[in-house]
Amino acid sequence: MSESRPRPQFGEYASPEEQRARIAEPIDEQRAEELGIAPVVPVERQPRQQQEPTLREQTREQTREPGVVQPGAPTVAARRPVAGDRIATSILLGLGLVGLIVTMPGLLDLPGLIRPALVQMGVSGYSSDGLASAMGILALGLQIALWVGAIILSSRSLRAGRLTFWIPLVAGVAANLVVVICLAVAMGADPAFMEYVRSQQP
Repeated sequence: MSESRPRPQFGEYASPEEQRARIAEPIDEQRAEELGIAPVVPVERQPRQQQEPTLREQTREQTREPGVVQPGAPTVAARRPVAGDRIATSILLGLGLVGLIVTMPGLLDLPGLIRPALVQMGVSGYSSDGLASAMGILALGLQIALWVGAIILSSRSLRAGRLTFWIPLVAGVAANLVVVICLAVAMGADPAFMEYVRSQQP
């Protein structure tokens, strides 16, 4: 291009770099009227609703639409509780309640329950009535708490459609362990019983 040639006004002979620089500059409405062209507004100055949504915005809108399943997304089917599991859970909870009612009188009078058992073993003179009464009340309270907890957890698990029968089963095992431990503490604290245990050792 010779220097005598007039410099173009609209970029016909501009280099690609100059064209990109000119395109980046906005043309307001007054200048556009003078040139007889439409005004040029940068992308960042356009109204947001006129801009094309980005990939992140498209993904976000798709996830908000109800009933739209994304391709390749794992579908989780709503699980329903099995009828056999519901029946087994109800039976186990009922057995737990029956066991609680049956053992309640003995736990409320644990000294009266321990003393005849020791007499049959040849041990007389049980003297730890206060400790035995406390252990009986403690065992009864823990049994009630375990049974109520099993009721609550089983109800939530059944509503969620999960396997539930193991919850009252575990609660029943734990309740029996509580009774055995409290009974062992009440009997082990009695001097006459410990003397009997030592006499049975070779």
